[in-house]
Amino acid sequence: MFLGGIEMSEFSNWQGYLVSSTENCFIISSPWSLSDRVVFGPDSDYNTLAVSLVQYMYSHGIEIESLQCENSQLEMDFLNLALGFDESISTSEWQIFCSDDAIVCISNSLDKKFSKPENLIQVDESKYNLIKEAWEKEAALENVSQGAYVSTQQYSESLSSRINLMAQSGNQSIWPPRILNEQGEYYGSQSIRLSNICNIESWTKLSAAGAPSEFSIRAPILGGISTAYVSFEEGTKGVFLLVDDEDTSPEIGSKGEIVVRRIYGQEGQIRYGTKLRIID
Repeated sequence: MFLGGIEMSEFSNWQGYLVSSTENCFIISSPWSLSDRVVFGPDSDYNTLAVSLVQYMYSHGIEIESLQCENSQLEMDFLNLALGFDESISTSEWQIFCSDDAIVCISNSLDKKFSKPENLIQVDESKYNLIKEAWEKEAALENVSQGAYVSTQQYSESLSSRINLMAQSGNQSIWPPRILNEQGEYYGSQSIRLSNICNIESWTKLSAAGAPSEFSIRAPILGGISTAYVSFEEGTKGVFLLVDDEDTSPEIGSKGEIVVRRIYGQEGQIRYGTKLRIID
């Protein structure tokens, strides 16, 4: 495709999103649309798009130490912590921009280009509005989960290892990292990055009534929530929520990929983490 005299690559699938690029510009878009506008899926926002786009650039051998940002839609504290960016670097050749729609661009040139993919998936307007309202209620300052409470400090301390799938490595790999092993002994500080591809060993779906209280506002709209128990080639196992924007049922033995999405809201803050996408 051509955009402002610049030849862009065709959009391709990446972690449930759509990506396109030139030598100096990388674009990521939600695959969903409503009334000719690109909109976010049920558990996505500008921050999840940004993390996914940086991971796409990493996969193509492009190293980024920091990002310049002037967009209020992005939470740079979250991105710096999640991606391990150096906040002390005051300048960066890479700048990140958000469109009015659900599109993010990272560029090292002065021009920012937002190209819109074709053949987007139409969302149900009623469900879209219900999910949007549910997130607003869930992220309200007065909303406190009645389930397993996780403080902001606990969340922040483990965020980078969770987002980047950094496991502790010793006699075996453990994820998420922890201080002590099952014998109460210090496990050590060595780490290993897990592959984001995994095998599904079992899964379950909770009805809206049986969902944990963190998800009680959105679960009835989504028709419940699903989780899967997966294994990584490094030997680690873990339990992950399935992404909310793809209506697929896992099969034991099938493959999935770990992606970054919104998890839940609490005390005025959206909590981000990793979820599972079915890829075969």
